[in-house]
Amino acid sequence: MGWMLALVVVVLVHQWLPQARWLMVHMVTLGLITTSIMVWGQHFTEALLKTRLGEESRPRQLARLRLLTAGVVVTIAGMLPGWPWLVVLGALAVSAALLWYAATLGAQIRAALAPRFAFTVRAYITAACLLPVGALLGAVMAFSPGEPWQGRLMLAHQIVNVLGFVGLTVTGTLLTLWPTVLRTRIELAAATRAAGGLLGMFLAVLGAVAGALIGSTLLGCAALLAYLGSFAWVAVTLVRVGVHGVRQERRVPLAPFPILSIAAGTGWFALTTAGLLVMWWRSADAQMASSLVAADVQQLTVPFVAGFLLQVLLGAMSHLLPVTLGGGPRATTAALAVMSRGAVLRVVAYNLVVALFVLAERATAGSGALFSALTLGTAEVAGFGSFSRVLLSLLGFAVLVSFVVLLVLAVRTSSRLRGTAVPLPTPGRPEPATAVSPTRSTLRSPSVGPPPSVGPPTGSGTGLAPAAAASVDRRALTGALLGLGSVLGATALGGSLDRSQGSIPDASGTAGTAAVTPTGETTTISVSMAEMRFTPDRLEVPAGNTLVIELSNDDPHDVHDLVLATGATSGRLQPGESTVLDGGVVAHGMEGWCSIVGHRAMGMTLSVVATGAAAGTSAVGGAVAAASGHDELARVGADMMAAPGPGVAVRDARLPAATGPQQRVTLEVVEVAAEIAPGVTMDAMTYGGAVVGPVLRSELGARLTVDLVNHGSMGHSLDLHAGRVSPDQAMRTIPPGEQLEYAITTDHAGIWLYHCSTMPMSVHLSAGMVGALVVPPPELAPVEREFVLVQSEHYLVPVGAPGSESTTHEGALPVSPVKIAAERPDLTVFNGHATQYVRSPLEARVGERVRLWVLAAGPSRGISFHVVGGVFDTVFKEGAYLLRPEDGEGGGAQALDLAAAQGGFVELVFDEPGTYTAVNHSFVEMERGARALIRVTA
Repeated sequence: MGWMLALVVVVLVHQWLPQARWLMVHMVTLGLITTSIMVWGQHFTEALLKTRLGEESRPRQLARLRLLTAGVVVTIAGMLPGWPWLVVLGALAVSAALLWYAATLGAQIRAALAPRFAFTVRAYITAACLLPVGALLGAVMAFSPGEPWQGRLMLAHQIVNVLGFVGLTVTGTLLTLWPTVLRTRIELAAATRAAGGLLGMFLAVLGAVAGALIGSTLLGCAALLAYLGSFAWVAVTLVRVGVHGVRQERRVPLAPFPILSIAAGTGWFALTTAGLLVMWWRSADAQMASSLVAADVQQLTVPFVAGFLLQVLLGAMSHLLPVTLGGGPRATTAALAVMSRGAVLRVVAYNLVVALFVLAERATAGSGALFSALTLGTAEVAGFGSFSRVLLSLLGFAVLVSFVVLLVLAVRTSSRLRGTAVPLPTPGRPEPATAVSPTRSTLRSPSVGPPPSVGPPTGSGTGLAPAAAASVDRRALTGALLGLGSVLGATALGGSLDRSQGSIPDASGTAGTAAVTPTGETTTISVSMAEMRFTPDRLEVPAGNTLVIELSNDDPHDVHDLVLATGATSGRLQPGESTVLDGGVVAHGMEGWCSIVGHRAMGMTLSVVATGAAAGTSAVGGAVAAASGHDELARVGADMMAAPGPGVAVRDARLPAATGPQQRVTLEVVEVAAEIAPGVTMDAMTYGGAVVGPVLRSELGARLTVDLVNHGSMGHSLDLHAGRVSPDQAMRTIPPGEQLEYAITTDHAGIWLYHCSTMPMSVHLSAGMVGALVVPPPELAPVEREFVLVQSEHYLVPVGAPGSESTTHEGALPVSPVKIAAERPDLTVFNGHATQYVRSPLEARVGERVRLWVLAAGPSRGISFHVVGGVFDTVFKEGAYLLRPEDGEGGGAQALDLAAAQGGFVELVFDEPGTYTAVNHSFVEMERGARALIRVTA
């Protein structure tokens, strides 16, 4: 109950919380689900094995629950501010609690005299041993590895936790719980045969995890297919039990909510697992030869958590809690009836809400058609704006909160009918069995569940008298219609509000335009993607025709996709891939674009023109982008006095040691969530996992060979400014999964920029794909201290602004092509972070000569480098000395001015101890983060 109430609070305030989606998901999975599994798994084990533990075991059970709760709290506390080592500590605590729980269940099996239902308990033990594996994978993800590992780990994490830990536990429980909910029997032989599917599910989970981690689509999909087959083996038995239970004659009708909620949740489980199989299979391609990226896997969160986990949990609790409260048949029956008030309405409304969110997230032509069908043609995905989402979210939330309200009423009802105070059930200490308690069934025969009600037949098929059955049918139909009506009302009101606020076009694309009658004809157009262009980029379609686009990525190096303003999308296509995109019936003009970051800003758009449409129609898309209520150019601020986050390692600014005449290095392209200022995390593209790549050093005349490996989700490249090579091969864009060799001779001294040259370059550079190559001039005198500072500026999409939804790492902000074009940077930083050298200053001593290499990496801004309190006696800029002490002129310099992509070094000696500040003397850039402290000691 505590986790449920905490979840309610978080849902109400989630828009003000960091990583709210992650928080809500893990409060459900780690908090609600895992705690419930531990409590009720112990309860069922004692009931099925008839090995009720004594009172002396209760403190140990409570300690185990406290350990689990502490582990979950610590995990959440570490994840929200980005403290990965605290996440590891929490994961260890959660793992310890589950292994303790599994060991306790194993001891009870060994102590049981005749453990006929041990298959369910063994499923609990196996599932509990899987959760530590999932916790380990989650802890590794807290360190934000780049793709493909982020996607592989997330996929394996979900498989282990959802299909393994929860899937095995739920399926094993249903073999005994499902008959008791239906008040019917399952033969022990049938249950034992069905339990064979549990072993198949476990082995399939291991295979799918292996496939995810090694990036084998074939192995992973084969394992998921085996998992679905094993689950179907169990489900067939459960369906037979369900049919028998519904047809069984009884005087007291069944409580409908547990049956409907558990059945709906199980259905979502099967559908989502099948969806994962299809998604995984479609993700395979020659270039990536890996698994889904993290953003793809996150699409399954809503159906797994909201569709499956919450519904099965609430359905089971709606049956178990009234039964566990006891009080005799009358009190139990009344409490069950209270928990099932409005059952059909609640289940229909909730499942429609979940389905609409899932279909809107998929945004394909097929899902759009199903979305329209579920809303009886009253709404479309293109009209599913922010108000519609908020209203439907509130409706689904109200259904969940109704469980808490009804639970309180059920407790009061049970207490009133038995005339005594009702203690809430405690973990591991079930109430004494009553005649109706299915969890304490005497199990006198090889079957599970209570005997059927005794009495003369009162009807056929339904088990109720005809009048009673008709009454039930009318109530069920009324509830279904009310549930459907509530969803339709919410979508209609939300759509109206969205249109009135301009956040979506009206039904025909613009205000006051009549709808177009479908002609039944199809217009098929072939479109090629290459060189940041769609060809053709103007598609003329007779109004009312269905548009089908045969889309091919003919770009030799880069990944592209096509998104239409209606929400239809092709998905990402690797070079050489093709697909068919169903654009639906064209009623009005609309826009299309490539959603890969920066590609739309480079002009990769197309327009669909509805020929013969009524005058006044215009392309859809502008209204959607223009009315989010957030300014695209609003600055993303940061606390420039705060320390970097706990997970941020301060970059060593010292110049690397000399390397000799031959050097070979590897630069691995990875896309990560990287903090660039306190509390500001960017969706970064990097060389080596950090914003601003590693500092390279090569000697004059030496040979430098760089192996570039692309582990990203799109094309990337490398441009070494220090080399004289043809760009055609060395600087070409390579697709994900490929690599190239880039060799140069460093014939000229200086500090040289290297960067990604894939278009749009400004986006890739702003995302972190820059670095420095230092080639010292000949006979450069040694100094006591030598540091390298690389300045870069960064442009971020504000939270909630158009484009913010395109992030590939939850909680991170994507790069903003709009701000880049407007030259409105949010942050200007040294070596990838705004405050790292404010909290961890560079160190020097009085009298030491300090050399500071400086590079303006851009993408657009230069630097006027100055040290407050210091005077430069040596200045080297772009390959030549501008000032040297031996010049004999007695001159000094106050600043080193560098345009974007220029570099040099300065030298100075500090005469007094103190804290000096190196800044960009263009103070607006300094105030955005371009500063570093130098602590000088005596």
